[in-house]
Amino acid sequence: MTGALAAWFSRFPDGWWGYHWAPPRPMSAVELIGTPTIDARLMATLWAVVARRRSVMLSSEAPQAGKTTALSALVDFLPDDTTGIFVRGWWEEYEWLEEIPAGTGYLLISEMSDHLPVYVWGRAARGALMLAGKGWGLGATMHADSLPEALAVLRSDLGATDVDLAGLTVYLQYSAYETPAGMYRRVEEAWHLRLDEQGTLSPVRLGAIAGDRSPSLTGAQRLPSPPMLATDGGRLSRPFVHDPAAYAVLAASLGVGPDDLEREVAQRTAFLESLAERGICDPPSVNEALREF
Repeated sequence: MTGALAAWFSRFPDGWWGYHWAPPRPMSAVELIGTPTIDARLMATLWAVVARRRSVMLSSEAPQAGKTTALSALVDFLPDDTTGIFVRGWWEEYEWLEEIPAGTGYLLISEMSDHLPVYVWGRAARGALMLAGKGWGLGATMHADSLPEALAVLRSDLGATDVDLAGLTVYLQYSAYETPAGMYRRVEEAWHLRLDEQGTLSPVRLGAIAGDRSPSLTGAQRLPSPPMLATDGGRLSRPFVHDPAAYAVLAASLGVGPDDLEREVAQRTAFLESLAERGICDPPSVNEALREF
């Protein structure tokens, strides 16, 4: 491991990579858009959201979807003056709240579940969601097969309110499974979570892969490896279709005009693609390039 990559890894605490005996090979945002998992426009949208210290939740029912890998890459999008707070376990007291200047903290949770002691659940998870609802930035992953399932879990198990859930600005739904042709791993839907004029949670779908989603995989997170399906139904090669009307709603939530957000996302998309074209792909190099953007 090079010195630069070791320094990039050192940002993350022990236990960040979950049950892995050794950390998996990290991937930058540029490397990720070079795979079928996520397209450049959606990654640029996440950049625009995280750069404002707004929250993201990455979810997949099955393991090995790449959620933590993606979340680790999104850390590069945070402003330089951000204080990252790695939350672990069930009993976080959040005693540091008054020590961090308002608007500069960003909570990071490698997984919100009760599967391992190092993961965040119970009172600690409830506190993180409440802080997201109050405007604190939060980047986290969880296990669920759909947005309705994720919302039901967070409401029933953690007591999350509509205000808390609306703090999760963008929700990504991954699907992951094996096929005889190889591993299928993709973001199949992206949602913007927000409150409507009546103060009720009213998500809008930013985009989805063309055609139908993968079959339901409920319970797959209990397996040590992704399940095996006969085929991906051609989903790996389908385009991800973005909804301009939903992006206009996201723009309003971010406090910008729809045309302004569109120009920003287009500019960030072009920059990420230009890094790929120039061969600037490894995490340390991408991190340095993003600092100069």
